Amino acid sequence: MSEARGFVLWQKAEDFVEYLFPIVDRFPKYEKFALCSQIKNTCYVILKLIIKTNKSKQKTPGLYEIDVQLEMLRWLIRHSYRRKYLSHQCYETAARMVDELGRIVGGLLKGV
Repeated sequence: MSEARGFVLWQKAEDFVEYLFPIVDRFPKYEKFALCSQIKNTCYVILKLIIKTNKSKQKTPGLYEIDVQLEMLRWLIRHSYRRKYLSHQCYETAARMVDELGRIVGGLLKGV
């Protein structure tokens, strides 16, 4: 992972978290310790994996793990939308941001 591309991935992930967390915090109280926590934890795992992969000599395994976590995050966001915890606009924006992260990871995987 080139330093510049790794930084772009980090910055986009950080922007995504800053966008999504305030929205997730408005989920119903009974979802705070289930769906809300799962979404936040998945985001934290992704951020941790980005740091770990960026510092690692073997980038490929880390990039694949980031990709797996992004897929889980996609499902959680889709599930939140189906349960009507996310508006259509929030869902579209979040899905677009996760797709952008996925495209960056895919590009990094092709470059490895």
